[in-house]
Amino acid sequence: MGLFGSQTKQEPVSAPAFEEEPFDELPTLPKPQSTTVIAKGITFTGVIRGEGNVQIEGRLEGEVDLMGSVTVANGGVVQGPVTADAVRVAGDLTGSVTAREHLCLERTGSIHGDVATASLMVENGRLDGSSTMLAPAAPRESEISSADLSFGDDYDLNTEV
Repeated sequence: MGLFGSQTKQEPVSAPAFEEEPFDELPTLPKPQSTTVIAKGITFTGVIRGEGNVQIEGRLEGEVDLMGSVTVANGGVVQGPVTADAVRVAGDLTGSVTAREHLCLERTGSIHGDVATASLMVENGRLDGSSTMLAPAAPRESEISSADLSFGDDYDLNTEV
């Protein structure tokens, strides 16, 4: 007998057989949302083009041309033309606005420039310019809903819709 005693042999343990359940197809994953936020205290100068959603809480000096939505939050400032599928203004926007689907001017918002849109909603905001109503766009599969654009005094950026 050795210093540490003798070791007993252990029998190998076999695991129960694992059976995979067959499946017909893989589940679809949600499409990632591409949202760009220009935060309060940030000034962006330049051109924004592409697809997605842009929320401006700071200052934007330049042109916006999107297949998607533009939201100018309360306190946000935009100086330049904006073209998008949907535009919501609760801050200050100076420049022309073309909203192919709808434009919402909230009570805290102001637009200093001409607007063109297929659908216009004004909640006592200020519009200094002319408005032109566009023919409704041909129906297409849009990822934009009014719920994606909603915000206000009780808006929480971290809340998922």
